[in-house]
Formats: sequence, structure tokens, C-alpha cells
Amino acid sequence: AGVHWDELTGDIAGRVLAAENLLLLILAYVSVKTVHELAHGYAVKRWGGEVHEIGIMFLVFMPVPYVDASDASAFQNKWQRILVGSAGILTEVFLAAVAMFVWIDAEEGFLRSFAYNVMLIGGVSTVFFNGNPLLRFDGYYVFADWLEIPNLGKRSSQYVGYLLQRHLLGVKDPRNPASNGKEAAWLLFYAIASFIYRMFIMIAIALFVASEYPLVGFALAIWSLFLIIFLPLYRQLRFLVTSPVLQGNRPRAVGSVAAALLAIVAALFLIPLPYSTVSQGVVWTPDESAIYAGADGIVSNILADPNTSTRIDQPLIRLRDPLLETRAELLDARAHQLSIRHEALMIEDLVEAKIVREKLMHAEADRALAHQNREELLIKAHTAGNLILKNYTDLEGRFVKKGEILGYIAELDDPVIYVIVDESQAHLVRSRVRNIEVRFADDLESVFPAVVKREIPALSDTLPSMALSTTGGGDITVDPTDPEQKHTFSRLLHLELGLLEPANVSALGGRVYVRFYHGLQPIAWRIFRAVRQVFIKRLNV
Repeated sequence: AGVHWDELTGDIAGRVLAAENLLLLILAYVSVKTVHELAHGYAVKRWGGEVHEIGIMFLVFMPVPYVDASDASAFQNKWQRILVGSAGILTEVFLAAVAMFVWIDAEEGFLRSFAYNVMLIGGVSTVFFNGNPLLRFDGYYVFADWLEIPNLGKRSSQYVGYLLQRHLLGVKDPRNPASNGKEAAWLLFYAIASFIYRMFIMIAIALFVASEYPLVGFALAIWSLFLIIFLPLYRQLRFLVTSPVLQGNRPRAVGSVAAALLAIVAALFLIPLPYSTVSQGVVWTPDESAIYAGADGIVSNILADPNTSTRIDQPLIRLRDPLLETRAELLDARAHQLSIRHEALMIEDLVEAKIVREKLMHAEADRALAHQNREELLIKAHTAGNLILKNYTDLEGRFVKKGEILGYIAELDDPVIYVIVDESQAHLVRSRVRNIEVRFADDLESVFPAVVKREIPALSDTLPSMALSTTGGGDITVDPTDPEQKHTFSRLLHLELGLLEPANVSALGGRVYVRFYHGLQPIAWRIFRAVRQVFIKRLNV
């Protein structure tokens, strides 16, 4: 799957939710789940249990096979119960693995599409749904048997209710469903983790479906929110108003709940908190500080020592091109010959002299170009600064092309900071920045104020330095199919920063951490912005 990952995940929503694939998906689902349920039944019988019922039930008009494996709950060995619960998961993963080989070798058509759906059901759905202990499917029962905590999901909800009754509502001696401290920790963990995961799955499914069928996805999201949030809130509100447990203590309970809700609203909407964007960059120099090869040639001499100060017009590198030297001499001789001939013809034949004059002009132009190229074989410093040569030890004797960068003349007392910002934060960095702080990787305690000196208007998918990629220790993933390993999967905002105070920079290419401070903002504003970005990115609305 890793080798064929791009092909497997390319336009997955369009392939899975296409109208012609839905019937095939249902067929694959029923087939896989039939084998899944049979695996539970055979695992029960393996250790002497009995299967009293097997059949098909309809969930939302979908035929779903089922097997009554409840006899496994009587097994004394918890590992036998765990194997019964995980038998269907193991079987689905096995079917997905077989389907992978079929999908790789089969031609386009029914068999390959069916295998793809089997992989989707036996692989993806098993990992995220059936095999995940945070949802009440097979993985949940396996996890509960492993912990030896029966009714884990229900008791975790009851434990959260116990904590609220005791600490928020002021109920005296509420019933504690946990028998000891270890069990209480597991119940609290499971209640929080399962709620977060259900919310994640709900949002992911709604966005996935909405990418092809917006109205269906929107309705699914509303229904999920009703089941996961609004219905439990309604039950808790009814408990607060009508439960006899709060008899005589109801005013305090209502006041406590109201105060808690007000505190949550204030924390979300009223309390401003610092808001910043942190990005990475590299220490560099302006583009005009690069040392370019003025002509094609072989590096014959390095005339200045690296990491030393240079002055303007100081010779740095000498290139050698034997063909250019010979060509310049030939052009000198030709221009001299044409000049003598032109002078002779000015007396004998004015018409022929005019023709030779044209040839002489072309020869002199070629000679001037050759001499200019020969002069450019000597590379000089065009500014003062610290000389840095690329691949210094291997530079002498190497052939270089015209325009190739051989090094830099760095002004390390006033470096340029190249910074990249992810497109999700690009608008915020462009429009709302109070101040900018820079920290160098080799001196994180020192903070230097900075300003934006230059911005590339269009977002780009290239990196200014490989030091910012994951292969260079950064956090930006590059496309592995790119030969130069510079193209990223997301678009980036490129900024050039200048320091407001002198910094002790020892070398180019060092990593820096940049903090763009956006001021104070409540958490609710950030949540709204994140949700808005999701809608724009996923649904283009």
C-alpha cells in the first residue's frame, strides 16, 4: 500500500462516492461483513461456545449480517474473549491484504474495483471504526476485555456524571461507578478520548461526503451534532430541572451550571489571549550578493581566501577557457587583416572597400565580445563583505557555466532572513502583524526584532533552502518525486526580513525561528477562522 499510495489515495472521494461505485461498495460491504461475522461464530465454537442465532438485519436500509457471539462472555480466559472479539477484525485485514494483491495485478474493470472496495472496508474502516476501541464496535469490546472493565462506555459516562454531580451540582454522596482509583482513571480517560474521537470521525465523514454531495454531507453533519452534542445536552438539562436527586439543592445546582456556562462563554468570547504565528527561515544574503560565473570556463585559481573580508573590485576567482583564448587571437588577426585590406581598397575600389568595411565591423564586434568574455573569466567582488564559496575544496579544476552561483559575499552584520509561512496563515501574516521576533537556532535565548523588507506576492510551492524541509530538519514535506527535492505539497508565502538590531551571525544557511505577533484575540475568533478555512479548502464555499 505504501508503494502504491499515490494511486490508492488519488481522488478517493470521487472514486468511492461515484454513483456507479455505490452499488459495488454495498456488495463488497455485505460480502466482507458476512465473512467477518462468520469469523466471530467460528471463534466462539473453537472454545466450546454455541452460536444460537445468525442472520441479517437492516440498518438504514442496508443489509448487515450478524452473529450472536454472546456465549464468549462466559469464557473464563480473557484472552479467549479477546480473540473472539478480534476475529472479525483480523479476518477483514486479511481480506484487505488479499484484495491488495488482486488490485495490483488485475486489469481495470469489475474485479479491480471490487478489490479496491474490499481494501477500503477491510483496511480503512477497520482502523477508524470497527477496530478502534473509542467507538463501540469490536475494538471496544476487545479493549474492555483487556482492561477487565465491563460496560466501559456506559460506566465512563456515568463516572463523568458522578464527577459533575459531586463537584458542580453539590449532590451529597452520589453513586461512584468506579471501584478503585485505577478504574476511575481509565473511565475518565475513555470518556474524554471517545467523545473527541467521535467528534473527529463525525466531522471527517461529513466533509468527505460533502466533497461530492454537499447537501447530504450537511444533513449528516447536523444529524451527528444532534446525536453527539444536542441530545446529551437536552438530557442533562432535563436532569437538572426534574431529577429528584437535586431535590432541595436545585437552586445551587442551577446557579453552578449557569456560572460554569458564563465562564466558558467568557473564556471563548471575551478574554483576549496572545495570538502568534511561528514559522521557520534561514539566514541568507540579498540576491545581489551572489558571485556568478561571468563566462563558461574551468576554475584555474582561487585568488582570495574564503571566510575573509573582501573589498570592491578585488579579484576572487580566475577561470580558464583555452578555446576562448584562441578565438580571441583569431578574431584579432582577422580584424587586423580586414583593416589593412580596407585601407588598400579605399584607393583602388570604393565599392569593394564598402563591402570589406561591413565585414570589418562584424569582425570588430566579434572581437569585442570575445575580449569581454575573456575579461569576465576574472571574477571580481562587486561589494565588500565576507567571502563564502560553495564547495570550496572541490571548486578548483571544476567546469562552471555562465551564470552559475559560485559563492556569496555576505554582510553577516546585516543578514537577510528568508522565511516561509504556510498558506493557511499567509493572509493573517500579510494583514495583521504587530511585531516580528527572530531567534537563531544556535542562540534561542536572544530575541531580535525584525521587519518585512520584501514579499513575493504569489504563493509558491518551492523552498528557498532544503534546511526547511523534513529531510533537512525542518517541518515542510517535499514531493519525493521531484528530482531537485524543492517542491512542496502545499503553497507557501515567501518573506524577506531585515533585523532592526545587529546580530552575531557566524554563517549563512543557519535556521531561524520567526514569531509573527498578531495581538490579542479571543479563542472563539480563532475557532471561527479555522472552521472558515476548512469550508473554503474542502468545499470551496
